[in-house]
Amino acid sequence: MPRRVVVTGMGVVSPVGVDVPTFWESLLAGRSGVSYIREFPTDKLRSDIAASVSDFDVSRYMSPKEAEVYGRVTHFSLGAAVEAVLMAGLDKESGAARSRVGCLMSTGMGSVDIFEEQIARSNERGPRAVSPYFVPGVMPNGAAALISMRYGFMGPSYSLASACATGTHSIATSALLIEAGEADVMIAGGAEAATRMNTVAGFGNARALSKAFEGDPTRASRPFDKRRQGFVMGEGAGVLVLEEEEHAKRRGAKALAVVGGFGMTTDAEHLTRPHPEGLGLALALERAIQRAGIGPEAIDYINPHATSTPQGDLAEILAFRRVFGERLSQIPISATKSMIGHLLGGAGAAETIAVVCSLRDQVLHPSINVDELDPELGALDVVRDRRAAPVGWAAKCSAGFGGHNCALVLGKA
Repeated sequence: MPRRVVVTGMGVVSPVGVDVPTFWESLLAGRSGVSYIREFPTDKLRSDIAASVSDFDVSRYMSPKEAEVYGRVTHFSLGAAVEAVLMAGLDKESGAARSRVGCLMSTGMGSVDIFEEQIARSNERGPRAVSPYFVPGVMPNGAAALISMRYGFMGPSYSLASACATGTHSIATSALLIEAGEADVMIAGGAEAATRMNTVAGFGNARALSKAFEGDPTRASRPFDKRRQGFVMGEGAGVLVLEEEEHAKRRGAKALAVVGGFGMTTDAEHLTRPHPEGLGLALALERAIQRAGIGPEAIDYINPHATSTPQGDLAEILAFRRVFGERLSQIPISATKSMIGHLLGGAGAAETIAVVCSLRDQVLHPSINVDELDPELGALDVVRDRRAAPVGWAAKCSAGFGGHNCALVLGKA
């Protein structure tokens, strides 16, 4: 029988709050973190909006020298990890216990800011001007290494990348490592800080980004709405502490939710477009439900990927309909990206934290900006206002460029 995995800690850095209580309160209030970009000129870009983190103080987590070495994505990763570790009480564990704690902290794009700065320095002053800390500063596994060093965690430590499914894959893979006995505890999460001129240009030129909707940035991210235009780039990090259930009980840690199952698949269809019928995502969700030992009828709530791109939202709903059939219209759905934008590699982890909060509090956060549900999606119960609801099992789905899909099924503790 597989070892059962529970969630015992959470930490988040997001456009609507840099700790879990503020993040959750903002989501329940329907507060958007989207605004105009102020950090660089946008007059030649196809989109001038983003969901940025404005109130994160890196000096709380590292020295000025360390902050200079690491990119913003690592700053966010460490900040979220510190909150999660404290919530789980892992900072109090002994050295021996820490040898069974691993860290799978991932990012989809890495330290884009460090790359841009060092390439500009090389172009202007020559290669000898490049920082000797360039390589450790940009390596995607830098955050996992830093978190492990900070706490002396000596279990498996690395990062993975699956574009916008990265954070969810980190959680699923961490649960798999615990089930397999490779670790008793995993620090699992995803982060991104890629709102830079060149990435906004790239996504914009691919016609993937939304613009300020009717002149109001807060209305631009609108999953499932008939007039959705594309996604809004966001930044931030989400970290969860996953733990083998009996291990958590022995040390008196409170279980916040159960990681019932997970499924990981690939569309094998197109580099940037989802499978038009959502086949790969449906398979991932089916496998997650099966691994949880339940049936589709047990799912009470869905937190979807929901980028608010026309193709992506349609493919995802088709995937859900393939799994749930006509019952889909009765399952509440709420899209966290409607308020925090798309955190790319950090999206799945931050959104999973929202799911755990829903399971803990038995409350669903709203999807904002759904003025008129796209009739092509069929009948759906998209949560428009904060709603109390009995949630025993919830599904969290993510999909990324490359056709990567990952689904989680989480249960009430």
